[in-house]
Amino acid sequence: MQHLPARIRVFFSTRKLERANKTAANEPKLEFDRSLKLAVLLLTWKRPELLDKALETLAIQTYGDFTLFISNANEEITEIVDNKVAKYQEKMEIEVIHTSNDRKGFRRFDLSKKLHAEGYDVMMFIDDDVRFSARYVEVAMSQYEPKSYKSWWAWRLNGKPYKNPEDRTRVQSLNERVDYCGTGVSIMDISIFSHEALFDHPKDALHIEDLWLSYFADHVLGWKLEYLDVPNVILGGGDEVALYLQIQDQPTNKETFVEGLRDRGWKV
Repeated sequence: MQHLPARIRVFFSTRKLERANKTAANEPKLEFDRSLKLAVLLLTWKRPELLDKALETLAIQTYGDFTLFISNANEEITEIVDNKVAKYQEKMEIEVIHTSNDRKGFRRFDLSKKLHAEGYDVMMFIDDDVRFSARYVEVAMSQYEPKSYKSWWAWRLNGKPYKNPEDRTRVQSLNERVDYCGTGVSIMDISIFSHEALFDHPKDALHIEDLWLSYFADHVLGWKLEYLDVPNVILGGGDEVALYLQIQDQPTNKETFVEGLRDRGWKV
C-alpha cells in the first residue's frame, strides 16, 4: 500500500481501524499488572478539532483503568477544550490543565514529574494528531516493563548525521536496537521523571524533548529503548503545526542536537 498516495493510504488505514474497533471488546484480554497506576497524557495547542476523535477513542478503551490528563497550552481555546471534555467526564477520569506553551514539549515532563510524586507508576503520551485503536492502552500495557521507554515511532540512527531520512532506519519489530523513541505514541516507567538531571537540559531540548528523553533513558540511565508493537496506529502531522516543520529552520535542529548528544558520549 506504500505506493499509494498518502490520502488514499490514510483512507484505507482508517477503515481498517474502524473495523478493528467494532470487534475490540471481543478480543481475548491481555495479561499485565493491573495494580500499576497509569496516567495518559494528551497535549493540545493549535488543533482542538482533533480532540473529539481522541476522546471518543479513549472512552471506549478495552482497558480503562487510567486517568487522562489533557494539557492545553493555548488560552484562546480554553473554553472549547473544556466543552469538549465535559461530554466525557462521566465516561472516564479526566483532568484538564490549562498552561502556557513556554515549556514546549517539556510540558509532558513537568506534569509527569508531579504525577510520579503522586504515586503514578506508568505514563503514556499521545499526540493529538494520532489515531489509535480501542485496544491501544491494553496492548501498550501488556508490553510495559520497568526501566523502559517504548514507542511506536522508533528509529535507529546508524551513527550518521540526523539529516537525510535514508540514513535512519525505522524500527518496526521487537528485539531490534532502538536509538530514538518519539514521545507521541509511547509508554514509559514514570520514575524517569524523578531524576533532576533530566531537567538540567540544553535549551533546545524544549523543542526536541523526545531526543533528549531517548538520550537520557539510554545513555544516562541505561534503560531499555524498544519498539512499541501496537496495531492500527495512524500518524498525522502533515499540517503546518507539526513540530518537525517548525524546527528545521532554527539554528539548532535535530541534526545539530544529535551531534551535541554524541559529544556527551551517546553512542548512536
